[in-house]
Amino acid sequence: MRWRMLCIGLAGVALYGCASGVELPRSVEREILQPDSARRFVEFLASDELQGRNTPSPGLLRAAEYIAHAFQRWGIQPLGESYLHWYELVRVDVRPESLWVRIRRGTQQWEAQLPRDATPLGQTRAGQVVDAPVVFVGSLAAEPRADERLRGAVALLVGDTGGVSRSSLGQRIKQLRRLGAVGVLFVQSPERLERQTRVLGYPWPALSRLPGGSLPLQPRRADTAGLPAYAIGRAAVEALFGSLDAFREWLRAQDTAPTPALLPEVRVDLSVALVERERVRVPNVVGWLPGQRAREEYILLGAHYDHVGTYSSPGEQDSIYNGADDNASGTTGMLLIARALALGRVKPLRSILFVAFSGEEKGLLGSQAFVEAPPLPLSGCRAMLNLDMIGRNHPDSLLLGWRGEHLAQLLQEENRRLRRPFLLGELGQSELFLASDHASFARRGIPVVFFFTGLHEDYHRPSDHAERLDYDKLTRVALLAARLLWRLAQVSAL
Repeated sequence: MRWRMLCIGLAGVALYGCASGVELPRSVEREILQPDSARRFVEFLASDELQGRNTPSPGLLRAAEYIAHAFQRWGIQPLGESYLHWYELVRVDVRPESLWVRIRRGTQQWEAQLPRDATPLGQTRAGQVVDAPVVFVGSLAAEPRADERLRGAVALLVGDTGGVSRSSLGQRIKQLRRLGAVGVLFVQSPERLERQTRVLGYPWPALSRLPGGSLPLQPRRADTAGLPAYAIGRAAVEALFGSLDAFREWLRAQDTAPTPALLPEVRVDLSVALVERERVRVPNVVGWLPGQRAREEYILLGAHYDHVGTYSSPGEQDSIYNGADDNASGTTGMLLIARALALGRVKPLRSILFVAFSGEEKGLLGSQAFVEAPPLPLSGCRAMLNLDMIGRNHPDSLLLGWRGEHLAQLLQEENRRLRRPFLLGELGQSELFLASDHASFARRGIPVVFFFTGLHEDYHRPSDHAERLDYDKLTRVALLAARLLWRLAQVSAL
């Protein structure tokens, strides 16, 4: 992750005029700075009772109902007949008899033994590729470049899954499809391949004896959105390059050469067949605080309320992944702000939309469903603020990601006005910036800000418990977000 101090000069920049008249009311600030309230919210959302809030699960639905009831109690309005906005997903599995990866390099031919040598990625779509060239497109962290060699080719993508989110990998696959690729091979770095004992693809039940509940979820009508995509292991790399050392040398050469680059004398066949096993419905939770003047314009404050559910992991006695920081903390920050604004006397000029997203851990599914079928036109969304993991690490550190320099300037200004300002760091265009729900809005051209206090040793582990959060810090992050939210909801133009 790229880290640098956020230093933004304001001299000579005309924003929205003087900030007077857009200050967050003191009574609202006091209502947000309530660590005991924050603890109560987190302790319920991250309780064993909710079983890790997996998408979908009874625990997720209980959390959704809890948030909806809070909105109703505070007088935040629903959009439509309910606070719960449902969207549909499908569980899919692979057909083992219709899976193959075949590589020809010169006169040598090789076929993968699945799942040992190759595994369909969770983001794969059905399809067949016959006798296609292979084009190296670089690292997952880098935007793929348009090139005629990609048309009709299989793209070879390199990355380390330790820093890869399902959403960012899925978006890369979609981008490669738009650039003309017909398939994707995803491979680890040579260093990881040397240590690898199995291919790091999705453990499909049809290939690994996992229960049907482990099936990956995909949006409805998604078959045309991606490509047949495989994670490949060391044997496949040796078939492509001749040896692991040759692959290493190829990567070194590409450091100074432009990508994409055609692999000489290599052709591949790929096949993926999927079968739909189940359709499921899951909710986002949406509440509306209507504006006093520009009701059709709104600022969206979001946080995902799902986590990863329950797993039995070697060496772990606890099987419930409670997700206190990820992301009961961000959901709690949103609830604190929603309560304070709803109960306050002064109302915003623009509308404010509060959205608790489900499906984030499965690849931003809830936020993608929202932007594809928004309850209010996206043309009215002036900015999206996202709270994700805001309760850990140093009390005064805060990481930010954004699209829209005017938002970064306002943030710096509001941070300086805090009684105890944060030391701000910038995420830049790292994988972490792409890995939460604001990314779905940024891809639609909507200005976004991502509030994040960083990873830690309990991330995606059963030890992410409520007692490990810094509730003073959580409420201070929520206050900074609320100050920016209020500023954006009060100003005359964006």
